[in-house]
Amino acid sequence: MASPADLSTDTRSAGLLPNLPFVALHPHYGMLLGVADFQADQAYHRGKMRLHNAWLHGAGVVWGLGVAVDLPRGEIAVAPGLAYDGFGRELHVDQPMCLHVGRWFAAHRKDAGFSYTEGGGRVSFDAHVRIRHRACLTQPMPALADSCGEGGGTAYSRVFETVEVELMPGLAATPVHRHHLLRVLLGLDGPRMGDDGNVLLADQTALDARAAIAAAAPADRVTTAAAAFHHISVLDTLADTPASDPDDAESGLFPADAPSCLVLADVSGIELTVQDDGYALVAAAVANEVRAVLLPSATLQAASGAFLAAIA
Repeated sequence: MASPADLSTDTRSAGLLPNLPFVALHPHYGMLLGVADFQADQAYHRGKMRLHNAWLHGAGVVWGLGVAVDLPRGEIAVAPGLAYDGFGRELHVDQPMCLHVGRWFAAHRKDAGFSYTEGGGRVSFDAHVRIRHRACLTQPMPALADSCGEGGGTAYSRVFETVEVELMPGLAATPVHRHHLLRVLLGLDGPRMGDDGNVLLADQTALDARAAIAAAAPADRVTTAAAAFHHISVLDTLADTPASDPDDAESGLFPADAPSCLVLADVSGIELTVQDDGYALVAAAVANEVRAVLLPSATLQAASGAFLAAIA
């Protein structure tokens, strides 16, 4: 990982790494290519990959990124790993990243909505750890001025993708899942209710399909389940929509409610003691289980036999 001294101001990535998945560079012999052409070429391939990641994989941890508490150092640490956020961006950590809880509390204790208990020389609260994509300019190089006479002197020649670790007050909220009807079919979500108190028609369709699978004869259960899964999948993909943000031209590329941050762990029962020079961490419990994970297709393929056996 590049050292902070090598990086420019955090840009939060949007302007530096644009996505343009449906417009490709079409070079020709003798054509004069400029900065905008190289940017378009990169944005095309980047956009294709992120479009694939966001819609067909979603957000989650691929490997690593374990969260742990180091009481002697007063820190919460995030281990190396790889994940994707809801916009298909890789969240890569190549060395441990740490956050000092006492200094964080001193800086955020007066934030609006931050609820904690204080008394007897102690402070206690719950929190959760999340990471977000961060892009920084690095490797400054001498550069010529552009056609408007601007930009001469030094320009950054690389964009470094990393993450920012954030500690947020309160335990993590229940995530919003895509493909709600499939989750109803599988018994993972309850049905939604209309204003009249009745189950919504689409959700009732999923409940009826679930009942049909349960009622099917053992010899017909697999084919019944396959047909129901396909039918409910069609309904879910018809209902699935991209985001719509008039202030963000790229929002229509990615799923609605796609998370820009990825929750890694809840940290409950945080206790700090008040000292002359600040706050010392004395207790905390980490729950990595609240994170979303992404499994390789080979793993899911190997597990499919067990799923079929459970249905049959």
